[in-house]
Amino acid sequence: MNNRNIKEILFYFSLIFMMVFSFNLALKDFVGIDMHLIGVFLISLSASASASMLLLFPAAVSAGLIPAAGFLLFYCYKEPASVRLYLKEAQEFTTWLLGYLAGYNYFEKAYSLLFIIVITLLAALITSAAVYKGKGVLPLILAGTAVMAYFWFVYVESARLYLALFLFASIMLYSYRTFKKRLREWIAAGCIIDYKAGRNWMICSGVVIAAALLFSAALPLKIGPVRWQWLNDKAVSLFPFITEWRNDVLESYSFSSAGYSDNKLGGEIRWDDSVVMLVRTRGEEALYLRGTVMDRYYENSWNKSGKRYKEYKPGHLMPIPYGKDIKVYTRDLEISHRKLLTSTIFAPYSLYRIQHGGKRIYMDEDSEAYASKIAATDTSYRVTSIIPYIDVAKLRLSGAETLEEDDLRRYTALPEDIPERVRSLSYRITNAYSSNYDKAKAIEKYLRQNYMYSLKPPQLPSDKEFTDYFLFEGKEGYCTYFATSMAVLLRASGIPCRYVEGFIASYEGSEEREVRGTDVHAWVEVFFDGYGWVTFEPTPQYPVVEILEPGSVKDEVFEGAANDTVTVENERAGMPGYFGQPEGAERVGNGTISGDIKKSYDFAKIILLIALSALTARVIFLYVKQAITEIGLGRSSGKRFAADYIEDINRYLRRAGFEMKGSETLREFMNRVGLSFRENPGHISKIITILEKTRYGGYEPCANERSILKVFRKEVKAFAIKKAGILRYFISMYVLGDRKNAVQKFHVEFKKIT
Repeated sequence: MNNRNIKEILFYFSLIFMMVFSFNLALKDFVGIDMHLIGVFLISLSASASASMLLLFPAAVSAGLIPAAGFLLFYCYKEPASVRLYLKEAQEFTTWLLGYLAGYNYFEKAYSLLFIIVITLLAALITSAAVYKGKGVLPLILAGTAVMAYFWFVYVESARLYLALFLFASIMLYSYRTFKKRLREWIAAGCIIDYKAGRNWMICSGVVIAAALLFSAALPLKIGPVRWQWLNDKAVSLFPFITEWRNDVLESYSFSSAGYSDNKLGGEIRWDDSVVMLVRTRGEEALYLRGTVMDRYYENSWNKSGKRYKEYKPGHLMPIPYGKDIKVYTRDLEISHRKLLTSTIFAPYSLYRIQHGGKRIYMDEDSEAYASKIAATDTSYRVTSIIPYIDVAKLRLSGAETLEEDDLRRYTALPEDIPERVRSLSYRITNAYSSNYDKAKAIEKYLRQNYMYSLKPPQLPSDKEFTDYFLFEGKEGYCTYFATSMAVLLRASGIPCRYVEGFIASYEGSEEREVRGTDVHAWVEVFFDGYGWVTFEPTPQYPVVEILEPGSVKDEVFEGAANDTVTVENERAGMPGYFGQPEGAERVGNGTISGDIKKSYDFAKIILLIALSALTARVIFLYVKQAITEIGLGRSSGKRFAADYIEDINRYLRRAGFEMKGSETLREFMNRVGLSFRENPGHISKIITILEKTRYGGYEPCANERSILKVFRKEVKAFAIKKAGILRYFISMYVLGDRKNAVQKFHVEFKKIT
């Protein structure tokens, strides 16, 4: 192997490693495997190296497996008990893996390492086969992009970065393939080629590709649902699966749907008085339906920091944030959307159970919930919230000691451009009080008494900070003005808080409440140990949040909420990746599935999964085998090259229905193929002459003749696909494989040819 080939192989290997590494990172984040970056790096490197060795040097790998097989046989003889244990563990892993891929097993952390090794090896084999085979680059780019897009759609936030890494490697590979094609054309045309042409080509390609990917990564990614209802309904009816895409985080609830500005705070409101949702529930208290929770105030706008999501199935219990000694009650709500296209789930704090048409429910650290399916017009979902009774005496004794240091820093952070007079005002309001609760109530009271509610506040000057202008100059505004000012003043006093947008559902004398666009609202939540986040209302247009004492709410009582029942359920609900079954037996229609039927059903699923896995393994095996054959074909020479080439051509011709007859010579057989192929007879004759001279005369084809054979082989393959049809060709090539008797018959007939 010359130096040029070594460099090319190393270049290919580096690209394979980058693609496998990016896939591995996305897989780790998707599954939730707790593994250091160096571990992912080493597994990707080892898998890429193993796949490359297998494809490039199959004979050497086979020779190396002989002593390994001998050692395994010796070990089986010496330690049969250990071997049986390993086989049992392998069987358990396989059973779990099939169940996990089918969706009815949760991820077992104990299998993390083995799982990622197996999947990475498979990805490395497929990627290496596509790279070393010399073709299939575009399908590889499309497949990799589709996989990374899927990871992003199922909430792997870093998948965009991993996709950029994958695209850089794969497009660099495509660029190199293009250069080699151009190089052959330049040589055939007799052009003078600079020896640095390849290096310069790849350097320029790398710079352009990297710049394009960086630019695309910097662009905002906003994918929302179709806003024209008739078109949305038509699209969903034609392609129902699109409702399961990542429409929730990207199309979370925004004030812009109610006439507010989309990003910057302030400005005049153009309210829509239409009914946006109907809420059915018992009770008479006003309900603050939380939509979007934001914790980062910067440049006169609120934004959301990157949050970790937990995934739940509809009906599964969610963790309750309250302490054991906190008395709580439940509120069951049925929410029907009327003019609100979003997958945000609205509910009072704190969510406990969600029944939704989506397959998955996601909730972040701020208890902001989304579904994997948009709740569009005339669709409904049910939520159960656990709401605490407020004991003011206990609240006065509560601080924020249980918040982690990073969370405390996040919920008290303020931008540097907050003027000093805002901080001084916060100190003047709260200086007389010692508890966080009294300080928060003092700020709430100050805003309600000293500022005026207005839907047409004065325009914010471009050089002014929003809160400072409202507090000292404008002095009038609507809910976002009051909520933002309270949050800033609280944080200036070191009290952790967050900004919330949603709706207020007021009691209207019946169980059904109409929520209109005019009910959109913003408020503040303050953290207290034991209670979690407590709502405060600084906007004077609305009444102060009612303090509910134990026993003041009848209707719905959460049994055992303050006792060990909550703790036990929380331990289950808080398990990462745990998909619990909703309460009650598993049902079909109105009847309960019997144990025997369920076992038979599960057994049938397992058999089906095993069959599908075997079929998938068969397809992958034949694909890799074909890739190895083609790599070997490109490296063979002389008589071996002619024999391998003819056998490879015959493999495709059999898919098109051509078999060599016992009385036919090679020339007669190829001429018969040429008639059906409608190929130029002179071209066929030239190809046969090259093969005959090589096979029987010891002739070595030159580069141009090899190129002619390679082009002809591609034409035969395209002809076979067209003649057999894509489905039949795929089944014949990658499911049935070569029939042994047909291959042997061809070898016998070939030996007769003279």
